[in-house]
This record gives sequence, C-alpha cells and structure tokens, in this order.
Amino acid sequence: MQNLILRTISSFFLFFFFYSILGEIKQLFVLSIYFLISMSVWEFLRLSSFRLIQNNLLEKTGFFLTRQKIDFFDHVIIILLNFLCFLLIKNYIYLFFISFISFFILLFLQKISLEKIFGILYISLPIFFIIQLSNEENFKMYIFFIIFYSITTDVSSFLVGKMFGGMKLAPKISPGKTLSGSLGGIILPLFFSLIFFSNSEVSFFLISVTSFLFSLIVQIGDLIESSFKRYCFVKESSNLIPGHGGVLDRFDGFLLLTSFVYILKIFNFNFYFII
Repeated sequence: MQNLILRTISSFFLFFFFYSILGEIKQLFVLSIYFLISMSVWEFLRLSSFRLIQNNLLEKTGFFLTRQKIDFFDHVIIILLNFLCFLLIKNYIYLFFISFISFFILLFLQKISLEKIFGILYISLPIFFIIQLSNEENFKMYIFFIIFYSITTDVSSFLVGKMFGGMKLAPKISPGKTLSGSLGGIILPLFFSLIFFSNSEVSFFLISVTSFLFSLIVQIGDLIESSFKRYCFVKESSNLIPGHGGVLDRFDGFLLLTSFVYILKIFNFNFYFII
C-alpha cells in the first residue's frame, strides 16, 4: 500500500513533466529539457562509476549505489550538455554543431571510454531531437504520440504479462518480462490506434506497421536500459522518482522512440497521426 501511494504521487509528477514537454508553456518546456538531460546523464555517469567500483571488488560489500558520487569532470559533462541544449533552444544551429563536435573531441582527449561516450550520446541525442521537433508545426502531435506509445506499451506489457504470465522474454536481462506481456504491449496500442483513426482516410496497413514499430522500439529501449542496469549490478537507475525508480527507468522507451521518430521524419516518413 505504501508503494502504491508513492507511485500514485510520483505519477502526478510524471504527468506534469509530460505536460511541460508538450510545450504549452515555453518556460516549463525549457526547464523540463534541462532537468531531463541533467538527471538522465547524471544517472548514467553514476551507474558507470558504480560498475567500475563493484567490478574491481574481489568481494561484494555493502557499498550501495546511493553512496556513489560522480567526479568533477562528470559534472563538467552535464554542464556542457546543458549548454548544448541552450544553443539549440536559442536556435544557434551552427554554434551548436561546432560546440557538439568540440565536446566529443574533449571527451576523447580526456580518454573517456567509448562505452561511456556511446552512453552519453545515446541519452543526449533524443533530447536534442525533442528541442528540434519543438520548432515543428506538428510538434504537439509528435510528442503526444511518442508519450502515448511509451505509456500504453509499458502499461499493456505489464498488465498482460501479469495476467497471462508464461515464457520469459529475456530472463537474464529482465526476469519479470514475459512473451505474453511483450505481445500485449504491441496488440493493445495497435487496437487503440485503430479506434482513434477508424474514421480517417489513413490505411489500415500504415497504422498497423507504424504502431507495431513504435511499440517494438519502446520495448527495445526498455530492454537496453534493463541490460545496462544488470551490467552495473543494480535493479533501478536511481530513486529520484519514488515508487518508479529513476529517470532512465521511466524514460527509457520514450528516449529511444524519440530518436526513431526523428530519424523517420528526416526521411519524410508518412506519419499517420499527422493529418
């Protein structure tokens, strides 16, 4: 019951955050971007440091993730990423690209591992893409459906998995996930999409393919983050969101789906929800 109360209270924060991302109020949108990139990268850097400590120990100790600190240069990384977000928000595109390249040259000069560089890139790119999408006329529709698929896929997978159980999807990565839950996380979002657009001229095939891909990408994002947590010997990325875990725990599928949608947009994909 206590956990349920915590999850319910935290859910209000998540809904407020998603409202802020939708860009209804510019100041809230900007603050949510800074929060998302700061906290998600902080979690990743802290997990990376924690893994190194745990991996080098001959015997596991009582040293918990909550005690783990990030070093000075990790703080510099977070500040520089916020600066890159600032440049994009202000639409200083050329300065952003120059700073972006300089940033990764700095990481190489500091002999940051490729694993860490990839993680920083994996987390920061979708946030940069959100900022770029915010300049689009249909920004709210893009973000709404990214949020829609992120939430419905997660909830459907959880509920169907709990209801039917069965064969594990990836027991070594995420023991709680089942094949039935994965199928439910694909079928139910598709069902809702077909209902929403039943009276439109959008083809059944386009809705089905897009919905399948979106739900699949959300689940892949979840598995990638779960795999990294196992790699770092932890169950949750942090305890920032009581009852839910950390920012990466809640936004894993959202971030990967954002990158996927943005890449499709570059190739002028015909999104069925942009009508």
